[in-house]
Amino acid sequence: MWPSASSSAVLNGAAGMVIAAITVAALYEGRELLIPLALAGILSFILAPLVRRLANWGLPRGAAVGLVIALLLGLLLGGAAVAGRQVTQLLEELPRHEMNLRNKARYVHNAFGDSGIWRRAAATVAAIEEEVRDPQDNGQPIKIEVAQDSTLSRLFEYTRSSVPSVATAALALLFTIFILLQLDDLRDRALRLMGAAEIGRSTQALNEAGDDLAHFFLLQAGLNAGFGVFIGVALWMIGVPSPALWGAIAALMRFVPYVGSILSAIPPMALAAMVDPGWGMLIETAAVFLIGEPLVGQIIEPLLFGSQTRLSSVAVLFGATFWTLLWGPIGLVLAMPLTLAIVVMGQHIPRLDFLRILLGNEPALEPQEQLYHLLLAGEANHAAKAADRWIGERAFQPYLDEVAIPSFGIASDDHRRGVLGREPMNELKETVAEYVELMKESLDFDSEPQTEHGPNPTRSAANVLVMAGRGFLDLAVAELVAEAIRLDLGIPARCLSFTGLTAISSAAESADKQPDIIALVSVGAVTSSQLGLLVRRANRTFPRSQLVVGYWDRRDEHPQRAANVHYAECASVLIELIARLVDERPHTAASPLRLEVAGA
Repeated sequence: MWPSASSSAVLNGAAGMVIAAITVAALYEGRELLIPLALAGILSFILAPLVRRLANWGLPRGAAVGLVIALLLGLLLGGAAVAGRQVTQLLEELPRHEMNLRNKARYVHNAFGDSGIWRRAAATVAAIEEEVRDPQDNGQPIKIEVAQDSTLSRLFEYTRSSVPSVATAALALLFTIFILLQLDDLRDRALRLMGAAEIGRSTQALNEAGDDLAHFFLLQAGLNAGFGVFIGVALWMIGVPSPALWGAIAALMRFVPYVGSILSAIPPMALAAMVDPGWGMLIETAAVFLIGEPLVGQIIEPLLFGSQTRLSSVAVLFGATFWTLLWGPIGLVLAMPLTLAIVVMGQHIPRLDFLRILLGNEPALEPQEQLYHLLLAGEANHAAKAADRWIGERAFQPYLDEVAIPSFGIASDDHRRGVLGREPMNELKETVAEYVELMKESLDFDSEPQTEHGPNPTRSAANVLVMAGRGFLDLAVAELVAEAIRLDLGIPARCLSFTGLTAISSAAESADKQPDIIALVSVGAVTSSQLGLLVRRANRTFPRSQLVVGYWDRRDEHPQRAANVHYAECASVLIELIARLVDERPHTAASPLRLEVAGA
């Protein structure tokens, strides 16, 4: 289905922009056909499960489709009849409340019309009118003709021309019937169009798109219906005329993102102002919407939907804007389902994966990438807070293995390839140091040393030294590993502020006795040969110490391994190795300990 990409990035970008422009132009020019087709597609997603259920019960497919369509038309016509009767009654009652509206208008004029700010504004406008003269006409005012077409009338005309006509609705109904009758055949043709070699991926995409849309509409319809019932009952208790009508309008308008509930609140508020001689009914009506919409939109809806719609808030805003500009108000109603279908297809079609990244609700960056990004941006506080949330949900050791160490590995790789210059590296060094200190403070405050059977005197007396391979990135990892050893094993592990050979020499000069265990860690700041040199020097300097190496280089996962040295492929294994060595430490004097290489 897709042509092969060119090797030129400029050519590919230009081709993508041309295709996007053609697609947008086609969507706009073909809206007379595409709008009813989109409506039919959405109705088909909603009605297909019911048709399928009736067909499974033994009813012929044609009869099942006819029954479902008849039920749909009955609901629409019945709702229209009830709404029409409500509107008729409302129009008959409005003239009786004209005096209330006049009194409120007079009150507003008396309260605000003569105030200083309005009077000064009116004087300013009058002065501007006096200054609008034709210089060549010696003081004669310019003849100005005021157009009869106001902004409000243009808005109404735009809405009237944008709302689907009866012909559009009839065409959408015919498309819906056809799609429901030929659903299996259309599905097979869509799979063929997407590529016979990708039937599995294409079938999964169609299934997920259908399930997500059906699930979204069922939940949204139920939630909006509940919101409409709440509004109707509340308005009935307040005494606003035709509460059922306003409840139904509120339920329907909630399908419109962002502005639907606001627009649905305007008519009942205006009616409350006309009906009540005072201001109490207007205030109560406004309070119903001000309380109901945040309650539903900010509390109930996130709990009900969760992440099942797959759309980010940016996608909702972008989709609403894009489809409204193309298709008018009906595009605003269709924005959510259309954008959702695009995102689901982008998850299964490689060439559309950028749409999933831009519009989906999945995190844009992996946790380790997000940490590296925050550190590069100098956001040490933000990075530490994100780490607190991650550790609170899981634990510190998994955070080291899945977030911190991979993040520092990415930074080490970028430094080695020359991606970061001297100044960015200096700034990164300061941010990393601040991040490590914040992590230590947070761990000291929130955590307690954890052991399986309470405090272990044997472990507490162990002398464990953690050393970094080279550079500030390895040093940061070494400090975090030392914190993990202290918290998880109850061992007061030391971490030197020096790295590499300098750290080994400093430890030999300052230590009263040799460490029981030395942990040497690196995320790739040293090469495999340099690591071997450090291992040999440590073995010569501390011959009675057990050496555990954590070499987590993204390029070299299998460095050369020395004898009598224990290698750990992750921080969790390294800490487990140290625990085993410490527990068996009393026996090392009699018989040298031999452990198999971890992860080998």
